[in-house]
Amino acid sequence: MPRLRADISGKRLRELVEAALGVFCRQGYERSQVADVAKVMGVAVGTIYLYVEGKEALFDLVVRHTASTDTDWLDDIEIPVPAPAPGSTVEFLRGVFGREGQWPHLQAALKARRAPDIRAELDGVVREQYRLMTRHRRGLVLLMRSALEFPGLAEVFVLGLRRRLLEGLAQYLVSRIAVGQVRPLPDVAATAAVLTQTIAWANLQRPFDPGLNALAEQAVEDATVDLIVYGLLPHPSQT
Repeated sequence: MPRLRADISGKRLRELVEAALGVFCRQGYERSQVADVAKVMGVAVGTIYLYVEGKEALFDLVVRHTASTDTDWLDDIEIPVPAPAPGSTVEFLRGVFGREGQWPHLQAALKARRAPDIRAELDGVVREQYRLMTRHRRGLVLLMRSALEFPGLAEVFVLGLRRRLLEGLAQYLVSRIAVGQVRPLPDVAATAAVLTQTIAWANLQRPFDPGLNALAEQAVEDATVDLIVYGLLPHPSQT
């Protein structure tokens, strides 16, 4: 089949990526099929194969799409998109997750012996994590749904990026406990995990709960940050 420039059908390619993203987020990698995406788009299965050579190519395309800040790069690829080389999707994510400076507030706090204003510092550290999850919500849902199904994905996502974040948060909490700015905690590692999972619930589960998805986004962010920050501050009797 002759390869075509994506910009011939750029709009349709974007529609395909968005439709596939929804399918993978709902069903995970294993249960999703090209036919499911075709059904969402209301086209024949053969139409999808004009753009991608199969499910592996489609998943790789969606992963790269969710990691990008814009969609202009889709105009420069050729179609049909071939199946990725073995391991290349995971290697791409390894590069994305390994970028420096992903958590500037947390990294700045780790360099300081103590906070000039612990409430403000905690707010910045927690809100940074919250807004990162908000910004990358769809990509994170995609990875969570497929982490145990796509070869190597759990290693770079769950055991890679998340482990680095938890270790950084635990190190930060220990440093502030040492100078009396965060209250003593029963288990620092468990607290770091609960902190991130609380933010994850607000961002990745709550929006899809029909009983809670009508809550205002800013109100949920502020409530989540407030609960975490004031749960970490020393009790009046400890100050």
